[in-house]
Amino acid sequence: MTDELSALRAELDEVDRALVDLLARRAALVGLVWQLKEAQGLAMRDLVREATMYAGLLARAEAAGLDGERVRAVFERIVGVDLLARRRDG
Repeated sequence: MTDELSALRAELDEVDRALVDLLARRAALVGLVWQLKEAQGLAMRDLVREATMYAGLLARAEAAGLDGERVRAVFERIVGVDLLARRRDG
């Protein structure tokens, strides 16, 4: 393996660790949102909010040179996992 490849892999590992940290932060915030919604008697899902979130993420992704639909798919998966965890953990 070349030094260049090793360096790139190390950088990818660093980015992946940062993504895990951000996912943990997001999960904690989602938990707080759910607690607040439950206390206020609000629905767990807000489809208008989700649509707005996805539109903003798609625009941001495209501005960063990424495929917006791929980024949307990633976030749909993240939200889906959060919803499954909510149903499982109650």
